[in-house]
Amino acid sequence: MKYRLCSILLVFCLSSTMMQAQEVTIEAGKSITSFDFQDVLFGELESLQSTNQNFIEMGYRANLIGDGFQWIAGLGVHSYGAIGNDQNNYLAWETTYLGIFAGLDLPVIRSKAFSFHLKGVIAPEFMIQGTQTLNNQVIKIVGEEDFDTPFLFLRGAASFEYKFTDTIGAFFQYRFGRGSQMSKSDDGAELDYTSNDFGLGLIFSLASN
Repeated sequence: MKYRLCSILLVFCLSSTMMQAQEVTIEAGKSITSFDFQDVLFGELESLQSTNQNFIEMGYRANLIGDGFQWIAGLGVHSYGAIGNDQNNYLAWETTYLGIFAGLDLPVIRSKAFSFHLKGVIAPEFMIQGTQTLNNQVIKIVGEEDFDTPFLFLRGAASFEYKFTDTIGAFFQYRFGRGSQMSKSDDGAELDYTSNDFGLGLIFSLASN
């Protein structure tokens, strides 16, 4: 089921770029991330603290209904992390995921140069790098059952955009995301991610309306 969903989303991303692709976006920024983690050894870890991580994304945007709703789709690399302690142990995680996303962009306020947008996307993500630190021991967790399961994120965003010319613009975006494992591990461990993203990006117009 999870692979069928990922295939559908990938086809959706590719098909959206084959439409009259109006704009391409590039965004990078900082993310305040946290884990909700229940470990089979330590139980539910309530002392975990958020850490600052990085993300970068590249996307396409095209009109769906006139100048109203727009499709958005693309690729991104997102890092997540947390630190904490339990039973006198120091614990830390750093993970990096590659993901695809697809969703809707609604321009709420629009003037000649300035616009304000609300967005919502769905994004499956797959781990490409990750470590777990227990006291002085660092363990690679790529391939480990508790962590290596693909995640499904739901994200909502608010974006302020400014067009310098007809072909280039910039934007600032805040985005909240919540991700859960697409399938649970057999040993009962559970992991969820929460992220608050603050990004800056550029917009390049490929076709006029």
